[in-house]
Amino acid sequence: MARGLSGAHPGHNPWLDLLRALAITLVLLRHGYRASLLEFGLEPGAAGAAMLNGWVGVDLFLVLSGYLIGRQLARGLAESPSFDWPGYLLRRGLRIVPAYVAVLVLVVLGAFPLYTVSQEALGFRVFYHLLFLQDYLPADLNVVFWSLGVEEKFYMIAPLLIALCLRAGTPRAGLMVLGLVFLASPLLRAVTLAGSPLPLDYEIFFRGFRSPFHACLEPLAAGVAIALAERAGVLRRLAPRGLAFLAAGTLILLVWLASHEFLARIGSFDVVLQPVLIALVCAAMTLGAVLARAVPMPLAPVARGIATLSYALYLVHFPLIPLAMALAKGSEHPLAGFWIVFLGLSVLAAIALHLAVERPFLLYRDRLGAAAAAPASPGNQPR
Repeated sequence: MARGLSGAHPGHNPWLDLLRALAITLVLLRHGYRASLLEFGLEPGAAGAAMLNGWVGVDLFLVLSGYLIGRQLARGLAESPSFDWPGYLLRRGLRIVPAYVAVLVLVVLGAFPLYTVSQEALGFRVFYHLLFLQDYLPADLNVVFWSLGVEEKFYMIAPLLIALCLRAGTPRAGLMVLGLVFLASPLLRAVTLAGSPLPLDYEIFFRGFRSPFHACLEPLAAGVAIALAERAGVLRRLAPRGLAFLAAGTLILLVWLASHEFLARIGSFDVVLQPVLIALVCAAMTLGAVLARAVPMPLAPVARGIATLSYALYLVHFPLIPLAMALAKGSEHPLAGFWIVFLGLSVLAAIALHLAVERPFLLYRDRLGAAAAAPASPGNQPR
């Protein structure tokens, strides 16, 4: 069931919460620092490079999504001969759509002070955002919406993909299918890149090689592969090394992020191979978190609280940047003031969105799931 900001159900994995918390922190740092860079003319060092590269937090989110959806679907498809498409889509819709539509409406209505949206072809732009096509068409209402277009398409094909893997004959054959899906994105990016002048402009890179669903298959496939490997039992012997995988992957990622700004000059490596390496590092971290499930984690309630708010934080933080910048300009230390106001406003807005919109729909989803499961056992008939 949906819990409060720090509650968890039995069997919950706090290490996955830690990765969600890291992912949303990276995204917040990316957008906050980029705004600070433009406003205050900072000279980014190692810490600045790490923050500018915080967009890889989305890749970590996608690996986690691939794992969680893969785990859920693999269990359901293996236990039932028929797949409940309407129920599955309803559950995913109740998880993602209400908070997304709420923020979309608020953005269009101008409810975020100083955050402006062009009125040109606004109806058409809202329409394709409601169809989750903003990974292929411009995500120009709220830039973070692009990844939701990717997620929704993954939800649509995930049951078919996982059913194919389960029916491939052996776990190894299923993982080979996922390997082909994993390789599809770099191959498609390489073909699309052929003949393009380098280095690429960022906008061209983002629209053609970063945001489209077909360009984001590596992290999703990697997450599903972890879920299927776990179900097949091939991860048991690696369990003692869970924290080592997690620590090594996290250290590699953070050192790499601080090494240089990835997209300062966008060449063929950045387009074709860099996303592959990012997906593999994020997959190693997720694998470590999965293997470490039974290991107690310090400050688990804190990680759980941030993870619970991560989706709402992702949706609301970007439109709050102009207001935070304006409020901080009059302070004695405007840069520090910006970060305090930006993070504070983001957390408060996320809590409001979670409590007012996200949590009620999650509770409703859980009630529907409980009602659907109850008839399976005579002892669980509703009273």
